[in-house]
Amino acid sequence: MTRATVDVTEVAPGVHRMALPLGVHGLPSVSAYLLHDADGDVLVDCGIAAGGDDVAGGVDDDSCGALDAALRAAGGALGRVRRLVVTHAHVDHFGLAGEVVRRSGGELWMHEDSRLEIDGYRDPDEAVDRRELLLADHGLDGPDLARSAAGLRDWMTVMPSIGVPDRLLSGGERLPAGGRTWEVLHTPGHSPGHVCLWSAADRVLCSGDHLLQIASPPVTFERGFEPDPMGRYLDSLDLVAGLGPELVLPGHGPPFPDGARRARAIAGGKRRRLDRVYELVQDRQRVGPGTTVTELAAELVRGPLTAPQRHLVVAEILAHLAWFETRGVLGRARRADGVFLWRTTDR
Repeated sequence: MTRATVDVTEVAPGVHRMALPLGVHGLPSVSAYLLHDADGDVLVDCGIAAGGDDVAGGVDDDSCGALDAALRAAGGALGRVRRLVVTHAHVDHFGLAGEVVRRSGGELWMHEDSRLEIDGYRDPDEAVDRRELLLADHGLDGPDLARSAAGLRDWMTVMPSIGVPDRLLSGGERLPAGGRTWEVLHTPGHSPGHVCLWSAADRVLCSGDHLLQIASPPVTFERGFEPDPMGRYLDSLDLVAGLGPELVLPGHGPPFPDGARRARAIAGGKRRRLDRVYELVQDRQRVGPGTTVTELAAELVRGPLTAPQRHLVVAEILAHLAWFETRGVLGRARRADGVFLWRTTDR
């Protein structure tokens, strides 16, 4: 096997960041955090199945190998994890949840709105079929359609078992750990059940994928989930900006300061893309009956796309269009071939 490496750093008193290997869809690592506590540690996110270096220098070929090595380097152990808090149910943050709970005997905490995504892992064929119908509705067809819809199956090989939450969160819960009291913030948008952990005493935010410094987190539309994920994300960014985090512990990449500034920057970028999508719909409507999502994607993203990238681009454009549709600004109608055309509602 390829020897997995882990990077462990104490990023605040009582808090260790563990950069765990991913290597799926171009993501090099995911950041999990160990919050030390006298009666058992709290782990925030857990990564995917990957081997790791043994403390004695050998290789642990176990699915929890990289995580186990990182926990020990941080002064913890799987057996000391009394609670696993997963920020959201995307596989890179959730993949080992079932194994961590089974081996540690600890509890799994997740937001109640994570259940739809977890159900997709229990029946990936149904989830892929639902995604294929969504993409076909908006202009993908042929081999591109099948490949773009099937990305979920790529992740299933790195999830040994499916975690079942012991406690479903709604936001506002308090969690003592790492010498702090953390408040659970429901921050939907990137995922319906996304949560952050907020320590008001020292203004530290464990942000999952809600705030990233290395990228603007994707906000995507998924059939059967929420009708306006972009609107909920912008509201969540406003919430976090108002708190004024001084240190952000993100789900990918190293910690960074001034979370309010980053939240405002991400929101500004999303709003500029909203404006651009609206302009493109208007432009195409001047010369025809409307536009498809795949036509918008060709305008917004130049160059070839992999199948997972194509799905992500289409799903995020749909999140922008849903923002306008929810507010009565844009609407859609089916062409004769069944594909949706988008247009302004004032025509």
